[in-house]
Amino acid sequence: MSCDVSAVVSSFVEKVVSRYAERVDRENMAPPGFFRDAAGQGVFGLPIPREYGGWGLPFPDFMDALRLIARESPSIAHIIFVHSMSAYFVEKFGSEELRKEILPAAARGERILALAFTEPGAGSDLASIETRAERRGDAYVLEGEKLFTTNALYADTFIILARTGPLEARHKALTLFAVDKAKGLEVGEPLDIMGFRGTGLARVFLRGVEVPATRVLGRENEGFKPAVVGLGVGRLPFASIALGIAEGALWEAARWALERRSFGRPIFENQAISFPLAEVAAEVEAVKALIRRAAELHDKGENILLLTSMAKLLAARLAVKATRVAVQVMGGRGLLSTSKVSRLYRDAKAAEIAEGTNEVQLMIIARDLARRVKARHGFNH
Repeated sequence: MSCDVSAVVSSFVEKVVSRYAERVDRENMAPPGFFRDAAGQGVFGLPIPREYGGWGLPFPDFMDALRLIARESPSIAHIIFVHSMSAYFVEKFGSEELRKEILPAAARGERILALAFTEPGAGSDLASIETRAERRGDAYVLEGEKLFTTNALYADTFIILARTGPLEARHKALTLFAVDKAKGLEVGEPLDIMGFRGTGLARVFLRGVEVPATRVLGRENEGFKPAVVGLGVGRLPFASIALGIAEGALWEAARWALERRSFGRPIFENQAISFPLAEVAAEVEAVKALIRRAAELHDKGENILLLTSMAKLLAARLAVKATRVAVQVMGGRGLLSTSKVSRLYRDAKAAEIAEGTNEVQLMIIARDLARRVKARHGFNH
């Protein structure tokens, strides 16, 4: 990470994240002033290309930025991650006119972005999406409902995956759209969830929303592959957030154990305390190396979808382990609902579910393992 960007992230964590983290979680909402203060630090444009007003941060450095932010507030890191991933879809699949319209404002934090893929009956199975987009002349009319949409309460533009053909066609009839909230899209009440509170999570309702054909991302009926690949790559930033949770819990608990004295000495000197923390420290570095390797391969143009699943699985599991250890080490202090490790514990569990559950990652990894073993041993079945 360049010195300039590193300074930006450090300043953001110190001046904004530390100020808002507890309140974002407690109120389940980003307070007034947060987006203004965050935009003033330039963090909404970290991975957006320089030609559109962003920092053009390489993928490995963006992973580091999210990890550092997540050590203090996974929720704030998640807001930035989803905004940035939405910008990725515009950059890769939007027209140049659409890129010039959306990306500079997104980089400045003047236009917040959201992804609206998940539906009540379509989560991991995107091919089951039922939201419809009917072509009418030079526009499409969208009807449907999206669920668990991060940034929904804050977003000005939504990247939406909708069906432009029969349900039986499944993945062969899905199209990506960039839809402005001002077009009549409705957002429900904030969902009151256990972890990643304050991320603007809500239902999104599309009731006769008219979208110009110029706001199609890519081609009609060809939205499934970009969506799956984009979400697959997006597991790596989310793994970085989960790693940040683990790291934040580790440092908080280790600091407490060095300060807290019992029987005349710091409790850290007790191996029952220090060894579990040491084990987490070792695993943090291992997962960090995996994420870094995957991010570097991504910037070289290689397929990293298997590595992103591995990283997401291991990072989410480590987040749960690290926060459990931290709460145990801190005892009664860790159990307080106002403690940082208590908040991180809830976020860690959510990390095992959001952006693809552990079980989904295991399915992907197992499928690839079977493929490689069959190829090596010449299986015919």
